[in-house]
Amino acid sequence: MVFTALKDRLWKEMKGWKEKLLSRAGKEILIKSVIHAIPTYLMAVYRLPVSVIHDIQAMTAKFWWGNTDSKHKMHWINWGSLCTPKCLGGMGFRDIGIFNSALLGRQAWRLLKSPTSLLARVMSTKYYKNAEFLDSYLGTTSIFSWSSIWSSKSLIMDGTLWRIDNGSKFRIWEDSWVANDDGMYVTTPRIHGLSLVCDLLEGGEWSYNLLVQNFNDRYVTAILGIPLSGNPQEDN
Repeated sequence: MVFTALKDRLWKEMKGWKEKLLSRAGKEILIKSVIHAIPTYLMAVYRLPVSVIHDIQAMTAKFWWGNTDSKHKMHWINWGSLCTPKCLGGMGFRDIGIFNSALLGRQAWRLLKSPTSLLARVMSTKYYKNAEFLDSYLGTTSIFSWSSIWSSKSLIMDGTLWRIDNGSKFRIWEDSWVANDDGMYVTTPRIHGLSLVCDLLEGGEWSYNLLVQNFNDRYVTAILGIPLSGNPQEDN
């Protein structure tokens, strides 16, 4: 299996280094430049199983603390603490799970922002034809690469604030388009007759009277603070 081969390769690299005399600085450079680099391509395509992430981090921790097959040394600090930035007392090592999510999120962002790319055309034809990536479903017969990229969709949705132009593309209560202390979604009760953001516009501008009638002061202030381009182009 591909993940077993990955672990074997990493372990082989580290076992070879153990035979040499390495300082802490040398180990740090090897971990950051080699161990963290080897699985990068794989993590950009597949979601690593939790067990694989745990095994990789355990192997790296053993190498860092100087463990050998016949000798076990004390791990004075847990791996999570070593992954914190140096300015916060850690070593700045990568958290493999978080980095994996970031790489898959990058692929998801490409599907969203580059719909004419080869990857987007292949995936859209098979998994979300006549729709957009954010409206896609996982399905029951998905290949592992698609399910891995799809798993990062929530990461994109939670961190994306859409820019409003004509308001015809985004829904008032379902999409993230207004930022305030409550987050990026409108959390007020739904109002009959209002569905899309464009329903809140009048003559290409925010309808102040409509906003005051249907939303509290905090949302009115936040929405009025959203600039509109005045162009009839689609939101993005």
